[in-house]
Amino acid sequence: MGLDAQTLSFNPNLSPIQMREIIKKLFKRLIEIFVTVSGFIIAKMRNPQQRYWAALRWVKWLLPVAVFVDRWVFRRYQKSPLDTTALLKFILSAITRYAYIEIPLRSPNEQTLLEYHRKYGGFILCSAHFGLTMAVFGFLEKHGLPVMSISNGGSGKKAYGWNWGCTAPLRLIKPDEKSLIKVRKALAKNEIVLVYCDHAPDDNFQNDFLYLSPNIFEYAYKTTTPLLFLGAALAYDGMIEIEFVEASHPIPASEEELVVVMEEFRCFVAQRMKKSISFKKKLPLLV
Repeated sequence: MGLDAQTLSFNPNLSPIQMREIIKKLFKRLIEIFVTVSGFIIAKMRNPQQRYWAALRWVKWLLPVAVFVDRWVFRRYQKSPLDTTALLKFILSAITRYAYIEIPLRSPNEQTLLEYHRKYGGFILCSAHFGLTMAVFGFLEKHGLPVMSISNGGSGKKAYGWNWGCTAPLRLIKPDEKSLIKVRKALAKNEIVLVYCDHAPDDNFQNDFLYLSPNIFEYAYKTTTPLLFLGAALAYDGMIEIEFVEASHPIPASEEELVVVMEEFRCFVAQRMKKSISFKKKLPLLV
């Protein structure tokens, strides 16, 4: 957690590049502390709904400063600069570590989700790092729908802070050699399995391009597992909108149908992220 001695001390022999890296580390640590303290303060508000709206006001106040630091300190010049969604994600996770948040959610196609679960039981929810994707956990909990997510986030305890609007920690499946077995068990129990299908170089999702892994689609095809697309975004009125979209072939019955579904998902992500999106395999197997 602490900064090393090199970060805090001045060495006249350091090159400009080394000095810049030290400044970046210092700013990153200060930002982490500031977000954590802000989350703790907002968590002290008595009304769980007020915590969300306070977080949104905090984001709007901080955004100009954050964009300046992101551009001129961290030197990130992507076409997609740091935005409201990215900051809101950080502060909601910080608040959730200390208190429950009542997040205002809506879904224009909520019935699609409910009908899907009634019809198929367990299925795979394909999504990407839209910024507010984690809001779906609280949405599913409110509807009594069990969900697991394939993630490197570690145990449920370590992932605490991601479960916005949930009363329980997340249930995660670590992407390793046992993940296939765990996914099959979850689907057999009519549970939903959420998969983030996108990946980026150095996990920098502010890049102007992203890759999608075909692995989960190929798995669904081989095991005849239904697929449903998930999107999430901040609406004009400050609510988080959850979107469920059915593919033209929910259970691809041929390689041709699989190709169609993968292209539909690529377009689904590209329209919502406004980035260059293409498929590229990634290990491990499922993500």
